[in-house]
Amino acid sequence: MATSPGKTKTLDESLTDGLDTDLQARVAQQSTNQWVLVGQRIKKNRIATLAFYYVLLNILIAILFPVVIAYAPNSRQPGLDRRFGGGSSNFPNLKYPGGTDVLGLDTFSRGLAGAQTSMLVGVLSTTISLLIGVTVGLYAGYYQGKVEEIAMRITDLFLAVPFLIIALILLSMINRGQAGALNGLDHVQIITILIGIFGWAGLARLVTANVKQVSSFEYIDAVRIMGASDKRIMFIHILPNTLAPVIVIGAIFIAGGILSEAGLAFLGFGDPVNTISWGIQVNLSRTELQSHKEQALIPGFAIFFLVLGVNLFGDAIRDALDPKLKE
Repeated sequence: MATSPGKTKTLDESLTDGLDTDLQARVAQQSTNQWVLVGQRIKKNRIATLAFYYVLLNILIAILFPVVIAYAPNSRQPGLDRRFGGGSSNFPNLKYPGGTDVLGLDTFSRGLAGAQTSMLVGVLSTTISLLIGVTVGLYAGYYQGKVEEIAMRITDLFLAVPFLIIALILLSMINRGQAGALNGLDHVQIITILIGIFGWAGLARLVTANVKQVSSFEYIDAVRIMGASDKRIMFIHILPNTLAPVIVIGAIFIAGGILSEAGLAFLGFGDPVNTISWGIQVNLSRTELQSHKEQALIPGFAIFFLVLGVNLFGDAIRDALDPKLKE
């Protein structure tokens, strides 16, 4: 008995859907096994484990510091408490474990609160950079041709612009009230946006090269023949296979964001009282380095160890994702 055209079409569609589902299941299983293996390799790295727990400790401090500190980070009360260990530029004591700075602010409280600023700037600026860089690289690497040419010329423009000079110019404009829409944002938000916008270009080049490589694989041709749309191919079949280097770069970006925020704050980007930042603490300690080195050492070592922990954990992820790594 002859099969009707409508019924034949339905069978073909079912077969195609079945092949597509089976292919997705195999890719998902392979990806799952890969990340399980990565997790096992990281656990075997003691330095990476210590780095992870140290970064986790900073995250907990950033969330829970209001419960621990006795005074708000911008409270002037310690500066008025000369009788019980406060005042201006006083040494560490039982009531003020980190002492007080030149403005009479509690160094310990501001040190704990600075973890929140550093983590927020590092994570949020990296998120902005990843969103822009991955999106640009994904479209440029998939469509290639004129799309890639335009995207790479824009990328070159951002790579050629010196970030520090732009930041200092923007700082001068904000201080004079000439920054327009940015006048309504606080200094931490401005630094986060600035670092995020100027940090994506190198990542876009990396993603573009990886997407072009993955696009040449046979399974991409297979899903294209089965009728998958460009968006589905890019975000379901190509993007997951380019995430490994993106994760490693993301860890490096977080460390870079923390350092950039501290550097800009040290150069004067922010209100010394109301902006909570390790960089500002180091800046305020310059006049007291001879007699009160702890004012610079506490925030300085906080920056150093946090950036070191993030970088060590990022290196561990990179080693764990290396296909040439032998057990």
